[in-house]
Amino acid sequence: MGQTLTEKILSRVMGKPVKAGETIYPVPDLMTVHDWYVVNFDKALIDLGVDTLYDPNRVLISTDHEPVATNPASAERQKKIRQIVRKYGIKHFYDVGRGGLGHIFPMEMGMIRPGMLVLAYDTHVTNYGAVGCLGIPMVFEIPEVLACGSVWISVPETVRVNLTGKLKAGMTIRDVSQKMIVDIGEDNLDYLVVEYGGPSLNDIGFGGRMTLCNNPLEMGAKSALIESDEWTVNFLKGRTDVPYELQKSDPDARFKSVHDYDLGLMEPQVAAPPRPDNVVGVTTVAGTPVHHAFIGSCANGSIEDMREAATVLRGRKVHEGVRLFITPATQEIAVKAGEEGLITEFMNAGAVMTAPGCGPCAGGRIAPMAPGENSINTGTRNDPGRLGTREGNVYLASPLTVAASAIAGEIADPRKYL
Repeated sequence: MGQTLTEKILSRVMGKPVKAGETIYPVPDLMTVHDWYVVNFDKALIDLGVDTLYDPNRVLISTDHEPVATNPASAERQKKIRQIVRKYGIKHFYDVGRGGLGHIFPMEMGMIRPGMLVLAYDTHVTNYGAVGCLGIPMVFEIPEVLACGSVWISVPETVRVNLTGKLKAGMTIRDVSQKMIVDIGEDNLDYLVVEYGGPSLNDIGFGGRMTLCNNPLEMGAKSALIESDEWTVNFLKGRTDVPYELQKSDPDARFKSVHDYDLGLMEPQVAAPPRPDNVVGVTTVAGTPVHHAFIGSCANGSIEDMREAATVLRGRKVHEGVRLFITPATQEIAVKAGEEGLITEFMNAGAVMTAPGCGPCAGGRIAPMAPGENSINTGTRNDPGRLGTREGNVYLASPLTVAASAIAGEIADPRKYL
């Protein structure tokens, strides 16, 4: 019996063949932690009597959830993070203005490559699957991983998704991804890895691949990844000189299930509150008043997402009753958006640009909602309280739909604006 891509990656890490269901203690190639958890893991290690890390060179810390300190307490937390980084000798520290969103910029820098294993404090490390890397969230086990180098996991089974067809006008990978995870079903995703392949991958770039790897986590998947291909080679060209191997699942690998999914959806999709799986066609919720809108996050903060938003906002104005915030995910993306004139177009439309990072998606610390308001955005979750108040409604959609809704002042079908 052949191996899935996940089994191959974990076999390489373990130095022996492994199979789904087996309990292992893998030492990851990299461990990532974002700024909101650094002080917490330091306290946990102090309480455990640990004063050194297993391997500081395998640790990456990014300041992305709160790239701009908005009060003295925030500034003090950033100060403590810098002290902790020095204390443990962590070299891969990307502070304010140095990288951006930690689920994205390490791929831009060539630090993330096909076949790697990354363990992280944050569920959306699965973005790394865009380049064929297996990212697994550990969350509260991260102190143990940092101290001991590993923690037990059960090798996950894999759901294979073969992408076919082409996107129709006004449709995006975000629309497909939201609908797809609902169609596959939560019961078929719990603690499984979603592996993407199929002929339509040739038409999907960096932003779309990240979106595909991002959304399944909200339905209980353990991770998601895309088999590496010629696109991967072209993306990493000039970004790394470290050798890597393109990998795919074996033809006789055992999958929990296999799905052929057509990209040709007929209507843009919106995840209505209170869960990401409450997905409906845009016409079902069209006309719902909008007060707050946001384009960004690790799901949709790429340059492709910025370009899509600009196709709708160009030459138009944000509705007077709407606040539209746009957050390029990384410094590199922000620079590209500036060079292409997108930032000028956004600001001329009345949008507000925020610092590269997570943006409002990070719990509403930046640009929150007020009680009684409705937000439509490209964030990762729409549970009550996600944007700072539990007394508001959050709708999730593509950059096209968010931009169209910001102009209309109500949830709108973007195809009318293209």
